[in-house]
Amino acid sequence: MARISRRDFARGSLALFGALAGCARGVPVKGPRPPYGPGTETRFPLLEVRGAPYDMGRAIGERFAREIRGGFEARAAWWRELKAFADAQPARIYDTFLAAARKHAPHIVEELRGWADGCGLPLRDLLVLNLKAEYGALRDQRKQKERPEPQPGCSTIVRARRDGFALAHNEDGDQAYAERMFMLRLRPEGKPAVLCASYPGILPGNAPWINAAGVIMTTNFIYTREVRLGLGRYFLDRLAMEARTLDEAVPICTHPERAYAFHHVLASARERRALSIEVTPTKKSQIAIDGLFLHTNHLVHPVMAGEPQDPDYVGSSSLTRWKVLSAWKAGLGARTDVAAEELIRALSSHEGRPYSPCRHPRGEVRGATLLTALFETPVQQMRVYKGQPCGGRWAALAPP
Repeated sequence: MARISRRDFARGSLALFGALAGCARGVPVKGPRPPYGPGTETRFPLLEVRGAPYDMGRAIGERFAREIRGGFEARAAWWRELKAFADAQPARIYDTFLAAARKHAPHIVEELRGWADGCGLPLRDLLVLNLKAEYGALRDQRKQKERPEPQPGCSTIVRARRDGFALAHNEDGDQAYAERMFMLRLRPEGKPAVLCASYPGILPGNAPWINAAGVIMTTNFIYTREVRLGLGRYFLDRLAMEARTLDEAVPICTHPERAYAFHHVLASARERRALSIEVTPTKKSQIAIDGLFLHTNHLVHPVMAGEPQDPDYVGSSSLTRWKVLSAWKAGLGARTDVAAEELIRALSSHEGRPYSPCRHPRGEVRGATLLTALFETPVQQMRVYKGQPCGGRWAALAPP
């Protein structure tokens, strides 16, 4: 167990007292260090916060201000283009996105305002960042780009049987975030506590998470042509973290005012079942996962086959990983006893690089596997691999 200095103990005690008094503070976790896999010396920063939405957001923004600002700086050219496009659009576009968020998730807007105040950046900048897929799709429509921006994407494998499931997910993103990701334990007032991975400046929920009710979610980017003004996908992800059952989570992910496409794997450690949900702004599909299920970054449900997607992105990044994982699945034959470690080995494949399941940047292709998450029933915890799963660096963490 890690030793705690008197100063750290005093700080923790004061923070806890402030939270109980109604003034929530972020509390750095100082207790037992999580068990990591062999050969690792590094880990994600981990922060625990509790209280009202604004207070939690401010504590996160203060603690990770350097990472949030660093993310903007490392992607300066991309950010300038996106922000310039957003600023050049009629005010009603921004106002409509914000109004939808305030209508359906006012407390999440308050949390994001806390992030902004904590890190010293304008709320508008963080809101545009959290609408990057929606604004990016609007920009691509209007510019009629011949080639889309390279999108990192993600890869997911689920093995589901009657007695439970294993869910493994490679969270891919721009390499600028490789050393800026962090873990959060959130204790919101009146909502389930949750453990999640988090991007700097982006609302929790998009990266893998598990809450105290045993609800789990991972997501996959879907590059569809259709986009509309409405509720941003990252706000829906954050709302889903409040669900206590799958029946509560599904209506959130399939919200009728959603603005853009997404894929969700929703699972419940308590219910021991998993679902795949594909959505576009105007269409949705839900299937119960039975057996071995794969997903990368294109629509695979039969009823979604006709939805317009970007063929260049699908054909390069997503289909490459899909074919590698599909070949691995075919090689298993009729086996149903696929161990969780086998899922991790499949996600560690470098076949098809730089668009392999385990992604490492190469040349202009900046996509990297930032972390891998593994969930397996009946245990309610997340095994988190730092960086690519091929490195074997992991910790087993539980929700608060």
